[in-house]
Amino acid sequence: MSVHQPRLQTLAKLIPPLTPAMHKGDCGRVAVFGGCEEFTGAPYFVASSSLRLGTDIAYLVCDRSAATAIKSYTPDIIVLPFLRPSSEDTGESKIGAILKKVHAMSVGSGLGKDRTLQESARLAICEARKNGIPIVLDADSLDIVCSDPSVISGYANAVLTPNPPEFARLCSALGLDPDSVDAEAEKKVGGAVRLLAHKLGGVTVVRKGQSDVISNGERVFVCDEAGGLRRCGGQGDVLCGATVTFMAWGEKYKQAVEARANSSRGGEKPGSGKQASSSSLEDIDPKDIPMLASYAACLLTRHASYLAYDEYGRATQSTNILEQIDISFDNKFEELLKAVRPANL
Repeated sequence: MSVHQPRLQTLAKLIPPLTPAMHKGDCGRVAVFGGCEEFTGAPYFVASSSLRLGTDIAYLVCDRSAATAIKSYTPDIIVLPFLRPSSEDTGESKIGAILKKVHAMSVGSGLGKDRTLQESARLAICEARKNGIPIVLDADSLDIVCSDPSVISGYANAVLTPNPPEFARLCSALGLDPDSVDAEAEKKVGGAVRLLAHKLGGVTVVRKGQSDVISNGERVFVCDEAGGLRRCGGQGDVLCGATVTFMAWGEKYKQAVEARANSSRGGEKPGSGKQASSSSLEDIDPKDIPMLASYAACLLTRHASYLAYDEYGRATQSTNILEQIDISFDNKFEELLKAVRPANL
């Protein structure tokens, strides 16, 4: 099986062009599930990177013990402290209400090992899956998959973003040997990443590493964009935020395709939708969106890491990478997006 790298022009089609006719939410609404007393920075990085890339609203559903700290970081994130159910409310109704508002969700960053929080996260995953909402699973939510792969198996609208140790645990949970494919073979064909994605029924898996290997069990992408040399904590959370952003945009893209088809059948001029571009909306098959979203997120996060390291060197922290994520976006996509920008802007 050959390895591919998608064209930037294809990735850019997922990005909603900014126009004067847009309303709040047209560039996407995301929900971030995670955050406990011990880990407050991780979900902040997810939500903030999503907002910096251009989503309109980011909800952050966390444990009450994490809410005050996260609220103090920024007023831009809507912090909802009901991940842990209270004695009066199971929390399920509140979570369901949030999921009805969003175009994609991430789960796991800063979640921790608390069984109650893990169970709430599992219920959120099941609710999102039932409603067809794109899901990005990272960090502690991968423990849920290891314990019960059926929670996500067969759901093609999901992305898992394990680091090497997490990837090894997932392989073991699915009965695969993560060391059965050497590094060179993996770069060529996706190796164990492809096998794991196939074992999970077509879920997209992003194995982070020196090169990020992405597979849905059929196709394989390898992102080897130059990155910084620092491996500070929080970079994976920035990647998670970028991934959930592109997954939300992918959902908006699919909605635009459907609206375009409906308007064409009704006699309206094709291409009048909010996300219509100079290229045909049908050029992207909806089933390819998780793969494309994952690659775009890896590309931007690695480039942001490179920019931060170029400026700060050994002192680079994930806050520095977060500050570069919008610059990374401009460097990779700004010229391409000019083609769909209104002439008066």
